[in-house]
Parts: sequence; structure tokens; C-alpha cells
Amino acid sequence: MMSLGNLITLALCVILTFAAAVDIWKLRIPNVFPIAIILLFPAWVYHAGWSTSLWQNWIVFTVAFLGGAVIFSRGWLGGGDVKLLAATALWFDFKGAASLFLFVAIGGVLLSIVFVVLRRVIPARLASADIPSLKPRGPIPYGVAIAGGAVLAIIGGQISPQAPWYREMRIAANTDHMVSAASIMISWARD
Repeated sequence: MMSLGNLITLALCVILTFAAAVDIWKLRIPNVFPIAIILLFPAWVYHAGWSTSLWQNWIVFTVAFLGGAVIFSRGWLGGGDVKLLAATALWFDFKGAASLFLFVAIGGVLLSIVFVVLRRVIPARLASADIPSLKPRGPIPYGVAIAGGAVLAIIGGQISPQAPWYREMRIAANTDHMVSAASIMISWARD
């Protein structure tokens, strides 16, 4: 049986994946996706436990939304992308947000390259289909980069607050890594 924490993070990743798919198909991200992500966050906090650093999550959310609004006003990003990014940013503190934004930026660059190449390779009849993201010189579905970057950050354990089961797993992994490094150093010293 799946734990509550696993179920919540799986639901978050599924919501992000569906948002990305809809963005590719329609170049729109319906409000239901950011709202679902925001509504899922209190369940995560309940499961993971209250943290005194949750104020950082709200700062990251606010900065992502306001910064996104500025970018939207310049026409560089869609409104749905801004809302999806802000809703996703709520799940991260300062440290986690750095990973999130880095992954999203790298994903955006890769996505742009893929769509530029894809638009040159696909036949004209497919480009004229009802998929706006495939049209020549059309906008890039940046929700894909947001969702991909968020999923990578979630898998990397950057969400905050961290659930007790996840903290224990990371401590164990770090301990195993340190033991491995220590055993290697001891074996070198013996030689």
C-alpha cells in the first residue's frame, strides 16, 4: 500500500504532467491545474509536519507570481505558465526554489531547441493541424519546462517541508556515501 506522502507527491507529479500535456496540445494551462497544486499543499504540510521555515515557501510563491506577472506583461510568458510556476513554487523553500528555477530554466532552453528543430522537421500538413505548438514561429509551451523542472526538483527531494520518511532516507543515503568514502580512504591508507 502506498503511503500518504508518496500518494501526495505522485498526485503532484501527475497534475504537472497533465498540465504540460494540455499546454503542448492547446498552448493553454487551465486554472484547474494551479488550483489543484495549491490545494494539495496543505495535505503535504499536514503529512510532513509543520515547519517554522514555511514562511520561505510563501515568499517564493509571492516572488514567483509577481516576477511572472512582470514577465507576462512583457509577453514573454503566458498567464497559465505564470500561475503554474507560482503554484509549484509554493512547494519549495529558498534552497529548493534555486533547484526548481534552475531546472525550469534548463528545461526551457532544451524545450526551445527541441521545438525549433521539430518545427523544421515535421511536414507542413502536420504543422497546420490543430496543435498550435507545432505551428512555425509559434509560441513554445513553457508549461512543459515548468512541469519537467518541478518533477526533477521533487524527485531530487527539494520540496519543503520534507516528510520524516524522506529525511531519514536522505540521511541514510548520505551516511552510506560517507561510509563508502571513508572505507575507500582507509583502504588507500593501508596500501
